[in-house]
Amino acid sequence: MSWSREEALTDPAVKDPLMFASEFRFHLRDIPTEITMRIYRPLHSGQMIVRCSHNLSIPQLAAPGSAIEAEVESEGDALHLAVDQIVEYYNAARAKGLKPDGSWLVPNADFP
Repeated sequence: MSWSREEALTDPAVKDPLMFASEFRFHLRDIPTEITMRIYRPLHSGQMIVRCSHNLSIPQLAAPGSAIEAEVESEGDALHLAVDQIVEYYNAARAKGLKPDGSWLVPNADFP
C-alpha cells in the first residue's frame, strides 16, 4: 500500500500537521537585521500560514493591531499580507520622523 503525505499524518495522535512551502528573507531599510518569513500550508487545508522571525516594536509609536488572520490560499497573498503589515508600521514610524533602529526588531520566540 502506498501512503500519501496527507494520509501518513491522519492518526489522532498527530495534531496540526503543516507542510513547509517557502521561505523569504529581507531587511528593512536602515536596519541591518535580516527578517525571515516562512510560509506553511496545513495539510488538511488550502490556507496558508506565515511565520516571521521578528516582531516590529517601536516604543515611540502605538503598536499595530494584532496580526492579520486572513484566509488566503496563495503563497503570494499570504506573503504580501505579512510583509505589508510590517512595512506599514515601519513607514508610519519613518513618517513621524523616527530614525530606524535595530532594536525595533524583536526576535519571535515562537519562530521555529
